[in-house]
Order: sequence, then structure tokens, then C-alpha cells
Amino acid sequence: MNAIKNGQVLKLYPNVIPVKGYNRSMLVDLQKAAAHLVPNDLVDYLEYPAVSAVEEYTNFIIENELGLFVDREIAACLTPLPTDYYPASKINNAIIELDKNSSWSLPAVLDQLDELGTQFLEVRFLDFYSVVNNLRLLQVFSNETTIESIQLLVPFHKDLKALLDSSLNERFFRLSTILVYNASEGFELEVDFYKLVFTGQEAVSQEHCGNISRNYFRPNTQSYIRSRNYNSCLAHKISVDKNGLIANCPSMNVTFGHVDHTSFSEVLAGNDFQKKWGLTKDKISICSVCEFRAICTDCRAFTMDNAENGKPSKCGYNPFISLWKGEENYLSEQDCGIRIENDGIFIPEEKINEINTRIWG
Repeated sequence: MNAIKNGQVLKLYPNVIPVKGYNRSMLVDLQKAAAHLVPNDLVDYLEYPAVSAVEEYTNFIIENELGLFVDREIAACLTPLPTDYYPASKINNAIIELDKNSSWSLPAVLDQLDELGTQFLEVRFLDFYSVVNNLRLLQVFSNETTIESIQLLVPFHKDLKALLDSSLNERFFRLSTILVYNASEGFELEVDFYKLVFTGQEAVSQEHCGNISRNYFRPNTQSYIRSRNYNSCLAHKISVDKNGLIANCPSMNVTFGHVDHTSFSEVLAGNDFQKKWGLTKDKISICSVCEFRAICTDCRAFTMDNAENGKPSKCGYNPFISLWKGEENYLSEQDCGIRIENDGIFIPEEKINEINTRIWG
């Protein structure tokens, strides 16, 4: 994308990605992990070169170090950011739930994750008994696997500090974070190889999944390229719930067998398990016209109208009027007359224009 000034062409740096939304656009600087909201006209200006430069727009780009003017010959040689994505493994991350009644074999599951090249693991302990029963197993059997990082979610308990002190006196090589939930107080441990975080969240529930928030936006090259090619939530992920049932993630209603009777490789061989892996933001209704789609997370467990390609139902942003739920003058998409019809979007443009005029002038 470029514009013209004195015979030179304004080029965005390859790490700066323009994302055009319905109401406004965003310039995402992947290198600086920054995002700039801009008018749609600015992106149009870059895409369709004008005879003379628009000073306001060019100054914004230059001052924010998003691009520069170069000779046409040089501009023709500059290549865009490569966006091909090659997964490092069949399953990149996994989620395991455990409670006091979980009777399936944790070591057997870890062996299967190792065979698939899994790098990131989250273990959700739903009660203190499951921590006592499985923490040492997890430590021993994960050390010789491909897993690089393990996050533990554990409930607060009066005996938790003593358990962690005794169980983790030997280095837990893969452990990155312990998140203690339902915590009314905190404590310190003499550790330097993982983070200890306390939260007042009362429980770990599958219903807590799927929240979309500006606080979760993290512009970076790896996430951007991955989300252009695959669904940011489900692709290359597998989960085992407390009952041993295999799913894309614990919050999904569809399961693919029990770990005692079905292997992960068998699950991956079926088309249904990978069905939603290719559902990128550009293919999701409403998300496809949102300026945040290049840096946003996703959820397929809770969607608007339970539609397969529906907007995450826990997202409170309306891209048609550029407002978040709770902000003054906010209206939902339904309030604006937006409808999903045959997997497409019906947009009453005249009504949307009237609403935006009233809100923004």
C-alpha cells in the first residue's frame, strides 16, 4: 500500500499491517507490539495513490515510524511480510482437567502429547485432592517430553504452601506458572524458575472461557501469521476433561472418545476434530468487518446464535459503531439491525449511517 509525493512512494514497513474495518481501520505494528486506530480514508489513501500526498496522513505515518517515502524503483523491490505458516507439531498446546474422581492415566496422556510434539500444556486442578494426587506425577513424567511450558491452575488451600514446598524442592523444568484461584490471601515461595500468581476467581469453570477483551490484544508477528492461517483458539489444540473425554477444548460440547479407549492419533485422523481449525477471523460473521480482527483472540465454544461461524458471544464490541459494551451510546449489532443470513451478514447501511451520525456527528 502506498501514496505518492514528489515522485516518491510512501510505503508502510513490512511489519505494519493495515486492517480495514466497517467503520474505521487499524495499522498494526507487529515489531513494536502497537496498534493505531485510523480512519478508513487513510487506508484507502495508501491503497490508491493520489497525485499529491495528504499531509495529515503522511505526517501520521512518518511520525509514528510506520513507513517512509522511497523511490519507485526501491519500492518495487520491497517484499511484504511472509504470511505462510507451518505448524511445528500436530498438537501445539493441550489442556487437561483433573479432579478427585479422575481415574484415567495422566502419564499415558503425557506420553501421547509427547508423541505429537506438544509444546504448551495447561493443567486445571479442580480440587486440592487432585493436586496432591497428581503434582508429582506431572513433574516426573513431563520432564522427558517435548513440552516446553506448563501452567498449573490450582485451588487455594491451607496446606498448599507446604505441598508446593515439599513437591517442588527438585527443579520442575517445564513449569512456567502456578495460578492459585479462590485465594483470599497469598504466600511466598523461594523459587526462581516459575511465576506464582494469586486470583480471587472462585473456581475454574468451562463457562469462564471465551471472553474477548482489549486487555487480551497482543500484537506480535507469530500470533498474526498463525491467526491468518488458522483459528487462533482451536487449531493444533486438544483437551482432556476431568472425566477423560477428548475434545478440541474443555468448553466445547462435542467430544471424540475417552482416553482409555481412543488415542489422540485416532482423534486427529478424523475430519471432524479439525473441522474448525481453518475458521479464521476473516471467515467469521461480524468479525470479518472488525478492525481488531488481526490482533483479537477467538472462541468457538460460545458463539452468537450458536452459529458455527458466529461472532464470539462474549465479545462486547460492535464494529459497526466502534463502541464497546458499557460505553456511552453503545448498541448491540441486533439493535443496529444487523442479521446473519445464510452465513452472510445483512447490514442496513442507511440505519447504520444514521446511528453513526447521531453518535459521532
